[in-house]
Amino acid sequence: MGEVRQAIVVGAGPAGMAAAIYLQRAGLSPLLLEMGEPGGLLREANLVENYPGFPGGIRGADMAALMVKQARDVGVTIAKERAERISLRKGKFVIKTDRKERASKTLIVATGTRSKSIRLKGLSALPGKRLFYGIDSIPRAGLRRSLVLVVGGGDAAFDYGLNLRGNGCKVTILTRSPPRCLTLLQARAEQAGIEVRIGFVPKSVSERRGRVVLSCSHDRKLVELVGDYVLVACGREPNLELLRDSDLGASVAREGPPMTNVPGLFLVGDAVRESCRQTGIAVGDGILAAMLAERYIKGGKRE
Repeated sequence: MGEVRQAIVVGAGPAGMAAAIYLQRAGLSPLLLEMGEPGGLLREANLVENYPGFPGGIRGADMAALMVKQARDVGVTIAKERAERISLRKGKFVIKTDRKERASKTLIVATGTRSKSIRLKGLSALPGKRLFYGIDSIPRAGLRRSLVLVVGGGDAAFDYGLNLRGNGCKVTILTRSPPRCLTLLQARAEQAGIEVRIGFVPKSVSERRGRVVLSCSHDRKLVELVGDYVLVACGREPNLELLRDSDLGASVAREGPPMTNVPGLFLVGDAVRESCRQTGIAVGDGILAAMLAERYIKGGKRE
């Protein structure tokens, strides 16, 4: 089994970083695993205004950078690894990553959410090329002054639109029905010059002469919209495949975040908060899980 750590945290979003910072300060030297850039979905937020301590708000990318800096400043080790499978051996959690096998007495899963995919004719040829599910995945080269078609009508779609507009893009938001976002976001989108087209239902997508063509149903007619990129923001779902595909499988049951029925295993943040996805809630989840993990490590039991 090799070295057995006191704690491993999977996912370096706000929940995972908050947990790791607490554990590091408690002298437990956690390992924080993150397959992408630390910061999670927070890095794509246009403006965070409901997190105390930042009057006037703060850009999501800036807040994420501050969290990463704080984690590193206190000594948290962040390993760029993809956690692929979890198993229990002799009361210890064994995490197989794309690089090696790691073991720990406690495990905090903070894997966040993933975008819901959409069904479109021609879709399979374009993901990662002209169609994306997150701002960070769009190539930076040539992004400025490009036209991005954002599909979705919720907070995320409008927040993405404002973020892109702030980076010099032209943005058109396409919604099936009247927007479901905060009135504040809709007003800001209008002020920023973002076009919002209501009643557009995507049917197919293709590439033509280096641009993307999105065919939509509108008023019983087929309308073609041409842009440089399509960004899909049609909702998110818990990213808990790591558990579903693990040896623990369906035996893991939530007992109220962050507790589970498996001693030493905690689920935190957006991955378990359903529609209550807020940075402040994620941070609180992470700290609570870290406190409970510390008690478990020191006492060998839940409390």
